Amino acid sequence: MGASEQTKKLLEKRMEKEITKVLREKEEANEETMIVLKKELANGETKLHCMSSDNHGSHSYARCSCTQKDSMDAARKEIEKEDTKTLREKEMRKHKEVSNGKSYHMNSGDGPYSYAKYSRYQKATVDIAKKLLVEVISDNLDINNPSFGSSNILRIADMGCSIGPNTFIAVQNIVEAVTLKYQSMQQNSQDLEFHVFFNDHVANDFNALFRSLPPSRPYFAVGVPGSFHGRLFPKSSLHIVHSSYAPHWLSKVPKEVMGINFSGSKNGENYCTSSTDEEVLEVFSSQYKKDVQTFLTARAQELVGGGLMVLLLTGIQNGAIFSETCSGMVFKLFGSCLLDMANAGLVSKEKVYSFHLPLYYTTPKEMKALIEKNGYFNTERIEILARPVEHESPDYRICSFHFRAAIEGLVEEHFGKDIIEELFERYTNKLGRNSFIFDEEYRKEVNLFIFLRRKIIEYSSEENPEAEIEHGEGWGTLKGQLDV
Repeated sequence: MGASEQTKKLLEKRMEKEITKVLREKEEANEETMIVLKKELANGETKLHCMSSDNHGSHSYARCSCTQKDSMDAARKEIEKEDTKTLREKEMRKHKEVSNGKSYHMNSGDGPYSYAKYSRYQKATVDIAKKLLVEVISDNLDINNPSFGSSNILRIADMGCSIGPNTFIAVQNIVEAVTLKYQSMQQNSQDLEFHVFFNDHVANDFNALFRSLPPSRPYFAVGVPGSFHGRLFPKSSLHIVHSSYAPHWLSKVPKEVMGINFSGSKNGENYCTSSTDEEVLEVFSSQYKKDVQTFLTARAQELVGGGLMVLLLTGIQNGAIFSETCSGMVFKLFGSCLLDMANAGLVSKEKVYSFHLPLYYTTPKEMKALIEKNGYFNTERIEILARPVEHESPDYRICSFHFRAAIEGLVEEHFGKDIIEELFERYTNKLGRNSFIFDEEYRKEVNLFIFLRRKIIEYSSEENPEAEIEHGEGWGTLKGQLDV
């Protein structure tokens, strides 16, 4: 049903209510003539009528006087205006649901807790990955591939770009690697032009992003709002896709999780993946698997055959239990701060128990299986990156600020602004009192470098992407380095 038809139906219902109201008022006043608004579709127009008690039957009508018609016309327009607004809001909510759930974004701007200021760990990991990035692009970028076309325009997309500056560093690394590849092939790299698409959720602060664009950048920049858990670009339009510290965000909190009787709810463990409840973990794992398949299939459609994708993922070691890792205990401490505030009457326990972080930390083994199942990509390289040196002995205050930059928006959306300052002050203090969680025995997180190459094949089915697709080679490097 189109928007115009829905508007008409909504208007009709509102008109019926107004008619009933007017009739009741007129009957109570014992008035002879009653003005009635009746909707009749004739050439797309709405006709206005009045009804007299002298006429035969309740549906006998005489045409309204001009004064009555003007009054009722004004009422009709007001009703239509309100219903159009209601319909528009309904359609926006529906579109938001279809567009992969809620919109998560990092702290924007250049404030004291902005993501731009507190994402140095992510930047350090991007820097560490640069050498690998140059190497794999040099080995795998086929500039003579017919899928790339005869154009000298190379299109790059960074998924989950946030507000910078890390996205600009990553893109610059890719541009430099491609340029070196062209030069090594004795191609004229000066004729090559780069078109870069910066993608993130619609709520991302794109104004802050573009204000901080490098002034002398060697590419044309475009912002693409929308969730990467779905299509964002035309088929076969991209040559290279990059995503760093983004794919561990789920498209939504699984709805099934709300119906589970959490065994750990009294300890504040039910709000995110740090829960030790196996049923909760399974629900989050299931959602992650769906999201990864959606992500990979969408990118497979957008990339040209032979196109490249670089993913930097945060995860945990094979066999590790997330709640026993440093990150898991960090989340658990945060949950305990919320419960402390609930016990103090500063926030309701129901709010605390219904708060879940839409995050999931995968393992190398699990990610390998998901990519193989998808079937659209050859995995050319997977490596565990070295931990950034400056974060070997992290400062608990800086860790708290990093955490706040990433999740404050979600907390504020769920609990409101009033608790933010006290909550994060409690959290920072509690981190300081529990600094043992940063000891090496709990540092079971890994930074994964994953390099994929799009197979040069046709799509079999969007619903069942792995059907009729042969699984490719590409795990030789992985097997030599990881226990998968």
